Amino acid sequence: MGMGYAAAYADVIEDKYIKQFCPKEFEAFTGIVDGCELDLDEFARNAEYNFLDGYDKDLVKAYENLCEAFKKETGLEIGLAYHDSGDEGDRYDDIDGIYWWVNGMYELTKAGKKMEKFVERKTFVQFG
Repeated sequence: MGMGYAAAYADVIEDKYIKQFCPKEFEAFTGIVDGCELDLDEFARNAEYNFLDGYDKDLVKAYENLCEAFKKETGLEIGLAYHDSGDEGDRYDDIDGIYWWVNGMYELTKAGKKMEKFVERKTFVQFG
């Protein structure tokens, strides 16, 4: 199988807004991150796929508490992830490095719900 680009997207939120909605949990998480020797890039890569075994239990708990608090406060899911536009992407990528993704931002319209089993979202990249 050949190698090539694939389209991807993320709804992204900045730290300052997470802190705004969940200040106590955000400070608890960042306090642990600042207090330990941690490659946050690596943690974000593993958190994206929920591979958190082997990390400090207090760190993982603080991360999970922050994610749960955000969902309770906003109704939306968040999580850490990492994208390296140099190795995995392109110079035009909007994301490079650690980011917080958000799930649950969009829902189908009434008309869309009627058609959802007939319509399929597909992605593509285009050179130009």
